[in-house]
Amino acid sequence: MLRLLAGSALALSLFGVTVVANGQAALPRPQQAKTPDPELRGQWLRAGSAFACKVETGKRATAPEPEILSYACQRMGALGVGISEASLKAVLGEPHRKLPPSNGATNYVYFLGNANQYPYLAATLTANRVVALQISGEAPAPGYSFNQVNLGDGIDKLMGQFGSPHHVGPSGLDKTDLWTYGPWPFSFEVRGGRVTSIRINDPTIGAK
Repeated sequence: MLRLLAGSALALSLFGVTVVANGQAALPRPQQAKTPDPELRGQWLRAGSAFACKVETGKRATAPEPEILSYACQRMGALGVGISEASLKAVLGEPHRKLPPSNGATNYVYFLGNANQYPYLAATLTANRVVALQISGEAPAPGYSFNQVNLGDGIDKLMGQFGSPHHVGPSGLDKTDLWTYGPWPFSFEVRGGRVTSIRINDPTIGAK
């Protein structure tokens, strides 16, 4: 059964978090959507109860804008939040299923193995732009890990990368918990001590 992770209405803002890019810069709330730089890759690091997005910018003449840096940590393999619909389709093609629009957003579903079976990836789009990605299934999905965490990983691996969740609650699925780290834009579903779903959101969209 296709479903979107129950944390889809979580606070998405990264306001106040630090972005590290050969230095540090405070991440402001941007006034308009920016386009991610596909060459920038980063990793979330736990900093007390908060997180920092560590990005290596290389030998660039000028440092990227902080809101561009924020996308570098919100990636699943070749995909990332903030990319265009055209970029999504260039990687995965036309979606296998389109869910009815809700609250101005459209959800595209891609089955990564057999049709109508796990694992699958759901992409939420607004104004032809990906604002959330979610991968679901019990077995690892090669090429779609997030911050070195993949489907099927144990909670020891999850906590090794992200530490203890800020909140654990019911996910809506039987015997499945929802681990959230709000206001940071990622959440996980855990069943039987293993990750069964990962959702990442656009870090530049404020809480609604």
